Amino acid sequence: MNIAILYLIIYLIVLAIITWRSSRGRNSSDYLNSSKKLTGWESSWTTFASVLTGYNFVIGTTFAYLYGFWYLLAFLGAGGAFIVLYFMFKKRFSGLQKDFNLFSIGDYFGLQYGNFSKKLINVVLCASLILFLILQIFVNTQLFSILLGINKTLALLLTTGIVCAYLWLGGFKASIKTDIFQGLLMLPIILIVFFFPPHFSVDKLPMALDLSQLGFGIGLMLAQFLTLLAQAESFQRIFAARDSIALKKGLISAFVLIVLIAGAIAYLGINFKFAGVQMDPSSLFTVGVIGALPQWLGSLLLVSLIAAFMGTMDSSAFALGVLLAGASNKPEKIAVRKTRYFMVGGIIVSALASFYLFSFLSSVFALISLISIIGTGLLISFIIKKLRPFEINTFLIVGIISFIVGLIYKFVTDNPLTTLIPSGIGLIAFLIARIYKRKEKNYGL
Repeated sequence: MNIAILYLIIYLIVLAIITWRSSRGRNSSDYLNSSKKLTGWESSWTTFASVLTGYNFVIGTTFAYLYGFWYLLAFLGAGGAFIVLYFMFKKRFSGLQKDFNLFSIGDYFGLQYGNFSKKLINVVLCASLILFLILQIFVNTQLFSILLGINKTLALLLTTGIVCAYLWLGGFKASIKTDIFQGLLMLPIILIVFFFPPHFSVDKLPMALDLSQLGFGIGLMLAQFLTLLAQAESFQRIFAARDSIALKKGLISAFVLIVLIAGAIAYLGINFKFAGVQMDPSSLFTVGVIGALPQWLGSLLLVSLIAAFMGTMDSSAFALGVLLAGASNKPEKIAVRKTRYFMVGGIIVSALASFYLFSFLSSVFALISLISIIGTGLLISFIIKKLRPFEINTFLIVGIISFIVGLIYKFVTDNPLTTLIPSGIGLIAFLIARIYKRKEKNYGL
């Protein structure tokens, strides 16, 4: 038997055991948000597994190869987002969490600025989650197809069927438990750095510190910061945390794990650059890394990639189901039933759409641009306490319209800085609306 298939079988058996245990003796609250008792240990692994997806490995190696050390600025963005999220929870969300049934950023905006703001945020979140699911399913289907030697349709059914099964039975609790296992499976990726001799030297450093690429690094840092702030999956986990201490421990541990894994990936990309490897940058990880490893480690790495995609796919699918079900406004038993239906429906729609994905990289940057709008809006609401619904709604509407126009006229491109244009235009509109309202108040209009 192929060792990769053996690894996969073991992985699926463990998933089945976790699902079975998660579905036993659970109540509706456990299914939806683990009864808001997420510990620091659980928070760290589930945040790590839901943030770091398989295409971070593929794109991370490519970006590190193309842009050198400037790619590492993304870690500053991630660290900054985790710090802001912690203080948001401590100063704003923890009190609301006790009094209200919050599941998403939309619920928070609804409490602060009214139902219209909530609907705007939820529309953007649903669109971004569906696009994210399409990307996850697209790549994971290819991995299953390669690993098992089956056609993509069968691989697609297998990928989506597994996720649907354990989410239907165990819900959020199963997602958390499987995230811990899937996160642990990603750790062997650190081992791969020892199989590639270092090509670092002082005279080669200017290659990886090209100032013409600094703009890319800054754009990536800002985009990483804003997207992590606004991820629906992350907020589900924040609202499910036991308290601010558990969340703090979880975020710190998750950041350390992300730096270890993503840092190893960045090392490989920069090392390939210094070695003068001539290869299509987009295939560096799949061909240059996996193809050069011993079979036992290459196979384990391939299964780790599948685990990484599963970890983010289940988080996204469940977050989408909860959003569409409007779980915060319904009795728990009804919320569970509707979440299941919408979750499976979202996975089916995304699976069908994955057949028509025309450009993986362009879709990734479109997703970043869309989520950045919510991240910027959330940051505005945290910084400015006395914020009127008119002002935040102006930002959201103008930002969303700018994003759509950017896709049509293609000024939102594969450059990370361009992904921030819709948020920037929305911010200008917000400032104009704020000045207008202030003048209106001063003149008594």
